[in-house]
Amino acid sequence: MHVLKNADSSFGLRVGAPGGAAAEQAAPLRATVWSGEAGAAPVTLDAGYDSLRGTGGEWLGTGRLDTPGGATLRFTDRWTTEGDSLRLRREVRVHGDAPGGFASVAALRVVGAEPWPQMEWFAPGMIYGNFDHMRDNSFGAGNYYEPGNYTVWIREDRMPAPLLATRLPDGATVAVLDSAPDGRTSAAEGQSFSREPMVAGEFRFGAVLAEERPDGTALGYAMPGSEGSLSYGPKGGGEHGATAEQRWRYRFNPLTDGFTHRYEVTFRFDRAADTNELITSSWRWAWRTLDPRPNPQDVETMRSTMVDVLAENFLEVSDPVGGNRAGVKFVMPAIPGGKEHPDSKVILGFTGYALGSAEMMLVEAARDPGSERSRALVRDAEKAIDVFVRRPVDPPLDEGFMLRSGAPAVSTWPTGREVTTEQAIYLRSFTDDMKSLMRAYEREVRAGRDRSEWLAWVRTFADWLLTQEQPGGGFPRSWRALSGELLSASTTGTYNVVPFYAQLYRVTGHEPYLDAALRAGEFAWGAGGHARGRFTGGTIDNPDVVDKEAATIALEAYLALHHLTHEETWLERARIAADVAETWMYIWDVPMPEDADDAELHWKRGTPTVGIQLIATGHSLNDAYMAWDVESYARLAQETADPHYLDVARILLHNTKAMVGTPEDHRGTRGPGWQQEHYCFTLARGMGRHREWLPWVTVSHLRGINDLIDYDADLYQELAGL
Repeated sequence: MHVLKNADSSFGLRVGAPGGAAAEQAAPLRATVWSGEAGAAPVTLDAGYDSLRGTGGEWLGTGRLDTPGGATLRFTDRWTTEGDSLRLRREVRVHGDAPGGFASVAALRVVGAEPWPQMEWFAPGMIYGNFDHMRDNSFGAGNYYEPGNYTVWIREDRMPAPLLATRLPDGATVAVLDSAPDGRTSAAEGQSFSREPMVAGEFRFGAVLAEERPDGTALGYAMPGSEGSLSYGPKGGGEHGATAEQRWRYRFNPLTDGFTHRYEVTFRFDRAADTNELITSSWRWAWRTLDPRPNPQDVETMRSTMVDVLAENFLEVSDPVGGNRAGVKFVMPAIPGGKEHPDSKVILGFTGYALGSAEMMLVEAARDPGSERSRALVRDAEKAIDVFVRRPVDPPLDEGFMLRSGAPAVSTWPTGREVTTEQAIYLRSFTDDMKSLMRAYEREVRAGRDRSEWLAWVRTFADWLLTQEQPGGGFPRSWRALSGELLSASTTGTYNVVPFYAQLYRVTGHEPYLDAALRAGEFAWGAGGHARGRFTGGTIDNPDVVDKEAATIALEAYLALHHLTHEETWLERARIAADVAETWMYIWDVPMPEDADDAELHWKRGTPTVGIQLIATGHSLNDAYMAWDVESYARLAQETADPHYLDVARILLHNTKAMVGTPEDHRGTRGPGWQQEHYCFTLARGMGRHREWLPWVTVSHLRGINDLIDYDADLYQELAGL
């Protein structure tokens, strides 16, 4: 670190790594101050240090800022250089009283930075690369970019790790991390979406920030965490994202004599060959720093009770004309006393997992084939499967049906409303559950049972799907319900076909299936954007945006191609997909408000948030979807000899189940094995949009358990703590 002397005899600093990026700040003291008057805009104060002294790797900077209301902010900054990083431990103490409040900012200007669109950016669960595949009015989106006037401040409780990194065109990188996050807030602040300024001493959450100004671009951190120039409201806005406004959400600590806030923030200077390396390197640094830990659960008991939840929600409806209908209901209240829909759907894949539910019931039944419970599970699973293998898939016309009425149904259209050709049926819905049925088929064949009708049905769909392949290996996103005609030609979800065709080739040896899988894999990596860190189009209700599920399915896809070809290229691509996927997973604990009513909280106070994941860019809801990826990370750990992936697998096996009901503690649900679909760790903290269960929740957990047992039963015993 080097001391800069300013014209007014104050001091700034400059820092950098040999061969990497450099950063500087002539005015390290910075605060945003609000007068407390309604409608008044906050003002920014900044200055250099009065004193900056140090030797070796330790430096002490002190100084003051005088606020317009008469209070003084006294800064004590302790800087420490550690290899390629620079750590700041800051204390700001208020002297005197004034109305309103303040926030302090620690930011460094990146030397040699280009305008935002010419650099690559990474904020976990928020920004992956740049503007492409970003929903308008999401953090880091291009629709509100103005050259030299672009501000991205993101509350850290929205983020899996409070981290923001950038890569310059020459490969140099700079990252900022809250290396000791606290995250506390009050119920009044944390459980509302108010955009009015708020002041409180208990605000201990910060914001990571990047600002492009005419004089350059800075990265940094603010305490407490205001948000702007864009801020989110609740999910449910345009294109299913959050409601967003070009408006600040200001949060301040009080200007009260003696009040002190403290925080720690670390800057890192490195190099990266491309966006994927920027993501992996920055994330691994955050992981080492934050040191996420497993939250042990009784996985075996949960496995059994979660299967019971599937069985509890199975329903058969007699229909002497069209044949009986059966399946696991699409949605149920996850809490006692919730209202059940009078006519539930049964839906393929994604959130419905009609066949995945049947598969998990068959797996459980095989553990104790002589019991009445197992016979009932087999009976129900077979009925659920038989209903679907009678349905047309050349072309497919719907994604399922209404249980009681028998009317066609699709996953994203409200329950009970008549489906028309304007509604979509999605590639992913079919490939998800065709894979489920093929796994069930393989187990049945090994047990000596003939399930040729299952295989024939899947192959009918697979052969039709080959006719939909586009030049270069891409596959469409969706077709029209009731007609099967093409609806969306977007190819961002092409990776969905890869594990499906790879699995089908393994079963049949039919070369066209392998060829399709390989072409689709190459397409996803190149034209699909995976080589540049853009994993998009996974969540069908978040159209073609960067999301978590795209990366997890790509991981499954590339591992499948590696398994078939033994080519190291596919293993390397699987590693990159895994690295991106895990960045959606919280690796720090966001505390629930101490003054909130724990009975009303969906995510209970004191329960670690590590391991739960954001879903997609453009909103801030979380779920436990990646519970099914346990086997993928365990396999990757063995095949790459990288133990980090085993740490990820262990957390995904245990921590994702932190809110699954147990026999001893229902955790706010209706009983053992139940879990609601999603939660939020930012606004509204500890709450979900609804308190409902969908089959995918249970299927994801059970797949993670059963796939790991199939892969390595001894490793399952070790990771489960048995």
